[in-house]
Amino acid sequence: MGYVSGSRDAGGSPRRTHPQPTVGHIGGPVAVVVAIALWLVLGAAGARAEQALRLGFALAQGSPHDTFAETFREELGRLTAGSLQVENYCCFKLGGDQELVRKLQLGTLDATIVAQNNVGPFFPKIDLLSLPYILRDHEHAVRVLDGPVGQQLWGDMPEVAGVHVITIAYIAFRHIFNTQRPIATQADFEQLKYRVPRNAVMVDTYKAFGADPVPLAWSETLTAVQTGTVDGGDLPVDVIYSQRFHEVAKHLALTGHFAMTPAFLVSDRFMRGLSASEHTAVYAAARVAAAAARAQVTSREATILDVLASDHGVGITRPDKTPFIAAASTVKQTFAAQRGSEYDALIKAIHDVE
Repeated sequence: MGYVSGSRDAGGSPRRTHPQPTVGHIGGPVAVVVAIALWLVLGAAGARAEQALRLGFALAQGSPHDTFAETFREELGRLTAGSLQVENYCCFKLGGDQELVRKLQLGTLDATIVAQNNVGPFFPKIDLLSLPYILRDHEHAVRVLDGPVGQQLWGDMPEVAGVHVITIAYIAFRHIFNTQRPIATQADFEQLKYRVPRNAVMVDTYKAFGADPVPLAWSETLTAVQTGTVDGGDLPVDVIYSQRFHEVAKHLALTGHFAMTPAFLVSDRFMRGLSASEHTAVYAAARVAAAAARAQVTSREATILDVLASDHGVGITRPDKTPFIAAASTVKQTFAAQRGSEYDALIKAIHDVE
């Protein structure tokens, strides 16, 4: 960001101007002070005119994360007439999910898009969204996340963690992929070794389902599947496809046991530096970006399933969810008992949303 230092001649030196007799002439040290003050004011205005928001995320180009980020970039630039410019960094360029959240807290990054399970270590209340079958379907999820219950979940996050949840970028249900065999029943599921995120709720869920999970960072997941360290894991269909898991894992079971609800996070430090109109523009641009990313997820899922089956030889099963849902209820009960009455009340509030 450059500073405007006043008028200069062709050689780059300040132009000399003669004092106007009707105004009077300020000379000596006072003139120097005035010149410096003008330089600072004009410089600050010039810098403000092109403030950058650095947004980092882990998923690849073409993913729903990328759709959100690019739409947000375009919309925020339009709403602010270019005064806020978004710089997007995909594909682990600035680190993995939890590292990105830490950078927000440190002030070395302005924004990120991170799955809620990777936000939990910094703000435990959001772990509620990682509970199995806590969100019944897409419509229920929208009403929970975009309504008053969502604000109950993360309204105090700026004070607690120094980070704002601007919106939930999209909603996508996670399904089980593996390299070994079709999963038609819970008994089939129990025989395999799965990668899970480093999140206590998700680890406990897989144990309740009868598996012995292997907690791994997202950045290690594809390699672990390729090398046989694990047999599989779970991801939304769009992410399985955009991250190329289908190239190694040829079995997909549509269980929808977790909802992936990536939060669009902006640091409190960045938000406090905005004007009122810029603050409004950030939220407005995020709503437009979320609509685009959510539309991508919902409109493409059926198409991607067809492509995975017909073009890539992925076998797709639809196991009975009843035993999984029964096991999930014990996870929720244990979670509420461990976390206390506030969490119990929030679980009830989520369930009560029609």
